[in-house]
Amino acid sequence: MANNYKRFIQNQFEKAKSTASEFISSRSEEQEEGTIELNPQYYVELKAIADMQHTTVQAIVNGIIVQYLASAPYESTPISVDQKEDNPLLYLVGICKLED
Repeated sequence: MANNYKRFIQNQFEKAKSTASEFISSRSEEQEEGTIELNPQYYVELKAIADMQHTTVQAIVNGIIVQYLASAPYESTPISVDQKEDNPLLYLVGICKLED
């Protein structure tokens, strides 16, 4: 009887560990979706600038992203006839755009 109880407790403990492990790994995956990696050299340079400006690297990067998004063209560059002749699949891009 004590053996069965011990096995039951061990099984419950293993289930709890497994559930906790899955929970922790899913949370780290969620955090990774919203994070980006910077080149370490760029980070050091940005950190130096941030320290001089009494701000954070995140604030600088967010500002750079805002500037980029404001200036980035929303339409893709047109595909030339030569490109389409070299790669006939590019004609499909034009056909798909007509349907949108």
